[in-house]
Amino acid sequence: MHYEIILNPTAGNGKALKTWNVLRPGFEGQLDYSLHQTDYAKHEEFFAKQISQAYSNNSNTVIIVIGGDGTLHNVLNGLMKNNSKLPLSYIPTGTGNDFARGYGISLNPEKALQQILSATDKKNITVGHYIEAIKKDEGYFLNNIGIGFDAAIVSRTNSSNTKKRLNKMHLGTFSYLCKAFGVIYDQQPFQLTLQENRHHHIFANAFIVVATNHPYIGGGFQIDRSADINDDKINMVVAERKNWLLTLWEVIQLARGKLAESRFAQHFHTDKLHYSTTSLEFGQIDGENMGNRFYDLTIDTSHYPFWQEPNK
Repeated sequence: MHYEIILNPTAGNGKALKTWNVLRPGFEGQLDYSLHQTDYAKHEEFFAKQISQAYSNNSNTVIIVIGGDGTLHNVLNGLMKNNSKLPLSYIPTGTGNDFARGYGISLNPEKALQQILSATDKKNITVGHYIEAIKKDEGYFLNNIGIGFDAAIVSRTNSSNTKKRLNKMHLGTFSYLCKAFGVIYDQQPFQLTLQENRHHHIFANAFIVVATNHPYIGGGFQIDRSADINDDKINMVVAERKNWLLTLWEVIQLARGKLAESRFAQHFHTDKLHYSTTSLEFGQIDGENMGNRFYDLTIDTSHYPFWQEPNK
């Protein structure tokens, strides 16, 4: 087997590079591999395109991504936009590592590598697919797309020094919590129009809006415990802003992993969704900031092969 490694050395505040330095002796002289190290934003998408073209007819090549959820997101999009079916694998070294939790990949790099090396066949999993009508954009996601509460947290967290300090102490998840309280206080509700199959819904005070491919968000919190990457459908959770105390309770329920099944949220499990906002809102995709803008999204699912034995 030949391994094409895409490494984002800055992921996890440098954790990815340290991880590679630990794993490299196990590759050298023992495994057939090539290393591609990113130098700028979305460089991994360029590498994915190059690799997909170079190995388009090679059934003995596996891509290993060493980085965070954002790195994996960009690699997936680079492959799928070039019609590649080269199987992916992942050694999580980011802040959130939500996909690793959703798939069943160890957060220990050595164990994650063993999950790759012990695999004997590819495993097709569900990935989210979206079309953005306003920006005329299309792409794929492994974790989730959020508008409102969680996206505002991502925007504030990714632009703050708090995240970097907590990452150094291996407490990256707490950076999400630190910003959550401020967002509860000043994040305004918005109107969301949603169409699911033949049903039309209008949420006048939408606050938490997440379409998800598996349970996890924000570095280990569970937005929807019923979501499963082996399921062909997409899950969506919508909660409206109430008075201050009830909104705080909604967020507590989210932190406990019980929001989707509570009476404060509406839960959807379907093949396809279309939804839009009438105001400028923050958005996030796989933990990366989508900006503050209007949204008009159609979401369904696709599939991609992974070469990695999940934890039981």
